[in-house]
Amino acid sequence: MKTNKVAGRWNLISGYLDNHGQQINVLGPNPNGMLILTEDLHFMVIVHNPDIANFVSGDRANGTLEEYKTAVTNSLGVYGTYTIDEHGDFLGQHVLGSTFQNMNGSSRGPGELTEKVEGDKMTEHLKIADGIKVVLVWQRG
Repeated sequence: MKTNKVAGRWNLISGYLDNHGQQINVLGPNPNGMLILTEDLHFMVIVHNPDIANFVSGDRANGTLEEYKTAVTNSLGVYGTYTIDEHGDFLGQHVLGSTFQNMNGSSRGPGELTEKVEGDKMTEHLKIADGIKVVLVWQRG
């Protein structure tokens, strides 16, 4: 059995949108999240902006339109399966479900999504468009 270099629990320590070299903190200045990559090639990730205001009502079923918009644009949950190459490096993912339903059933290969492990850190690049990508830095937890 080959070694899986990405398997484990990872904590988000940095994240931003790189728009042609300009860094935009789409999850705020202190993004938070966790990525779990299992040995049997399943994954689950949740990222969010911990600095957004609570719903005034205290009830997620009774928010304002602005509170709902803020919650949706400042968080994302995704789960599915992933593959590794013969060296145990991340190769791609298949999304089984997401809080953003447009991602359901999608797949991303190395041309769109990369995960590079260096020591106890892993850097993720997710290509959104030509010259635009999301960059997330994870630390093994």
